[in-house]
Amino acid sequence: MTASELWDSAMEVDEYVRSMAINREVFAERIETTVLTDEQRLAFENDPVRILVLTEDFCGDSAQFIPPVARLARESSNVDLRVLRRDEHRDVAASYIRKDGYQAIPVFIVLARDGSERGYVIERPQVAYDDMAAETRRFAAAHPELEGANRTYDRMPANTRAAVRENIERFRQERTVEWTAALFEELKQAATSSVPAT
Repeated sequence: MTASELWDSAMEVDEYVRSMAINREVFAERIETTVLTDEQRLAFENDPVRILVLTEDFCGDSAQFIPPVARLARESSNVDLRVLRRDEHRDVAASYIRKDGYQAIPVFIVLARDGSERGYVIERPQVAYDDMAAETRRFAAAHPELEGANRTYDRMPANTRAAVRENIERFRQERTVEWTAALFEELKQAATSSVPAT
């Protein structure tokens, strides 16, 4: 099935939040505390869209990036948002792979009101990738006492991984406004471009 064909069976945001086993409180709080600019509220004023998100509740990127889009859908009559659990729709998710071949989440699939797909954004805006990579390098250099801090995350010792995770979560919070603005820009680009944003 395609994303468009699954729209009617996808969950409304409130239903998804009620179903969450992980990150529910954080997710709900971020919906409530997101502050949108007038420009963001009017982003799709002349071009209404549906946004279908593939996600799972354990994902930190989902807990950061879906709530602002949920707030936008709440405040704008030109944006509808629905959610699908990626693990229940792996056949659809297989069509939205990062350039490195990894099946990341969340995936924001932008549809026209008639259901035709316009584009998509995978995981997070590009500026977030760049900023997180730079912060990870900075943190590793600033903490030579952390064994394996320069390794990939999955190859770090547990205590180093915990320190890196704590730092990156703090860093994410510091960048929330900037990254939300970048995500909205990429969603607008996906809605108007035949070349998907990744």
